[in-house]
Amino acid sequence: MAANLLKLPFKSENSDHRSAFNRTRLSVARKRKGMSKLAFARKVGVNRKAVEAWEAGIMKPVEDAIAQIVRVTGFPREFFMGDDLDEPSIESGSFRSMKTMTAAQRDMAQSQATLGLLFNSWLDKRFGLPPADIPDLGREPHRESAAEVVRRQCGLGVLAVRNMVQLLESKGVRVYSLAVDARQVDAYSMWKGNTPFVFLNTNKTAEHSRYDAAHELGHLVLHRHGSPQGIEAEKQANQFASAFLMPRGSVHP
Repeated sequence: MAANLLKLPFKSENSDHRSAFNRTRLSVARKRKGMSKLAFARKVGVNRKAVEAWEAGIMKPVEDAIAQIVRVTGFPREFFMGDDLDEPSIESGSFRSMKTMTAAQRDMAQSQATLGLLFNSWLDKRFGLPPADIPDLGREPHRESAAEVVRRQCGLGVLAVRNMVQLLESKGVRVYSLAVDARQVDAYSMWKGNTPFVFLNTNKTAEHSRYDAAHELGHLVLHRHGSPQGIEAEKQANQFASAFLMPRGSVHP
């Protein structure tokens, strides 16, 4: 997704002038590469204080520095000339492996979510994507019952789910890739306004990703208005995913 995203026309009208350089986009690009400010500064050939000043908006990089930033990040020059990006907070979504993730891995995942929101904004302006059509079951005390409700709404009965990603997208869930090379990061989901998002780690097996997708669906329907993080929230999403993928009525026979 990221590679295709960078080819899209996400630039402002005055993107040819250095004064349009956007500090938030620099931060996202750096985090997407999994680099600290110090490591990034060394790659670009400047000191850390320069990178801190760029990202704080205190000063803007000169043309030679911009060329190095483009080289190091792999992002096109036009990317850095766009408007401020909408960066979701970690607390707004579900991260199962929060405690085992390094700061760099967390930043990479968060930056990918930021790029997903940007890409989705581009798509929404050009295509008629389906609206969200998943229930709010936060008050349902039984997770298996919640899974049955969603299965009925999807017209599944007790049949197997043939394609989890296709099912989610048909119900208005925006599914994107995390593309983070770290086994500690499974998946991530969140609501942005009235739009649900799921980000799946493409380095997982198909079976793992299938379960991750069902798990994140559980978060979306169970924790829309509450905290999607914590041991209890993860337990509830696991119970939902298990019942959703293997309903009692299909397993007992």
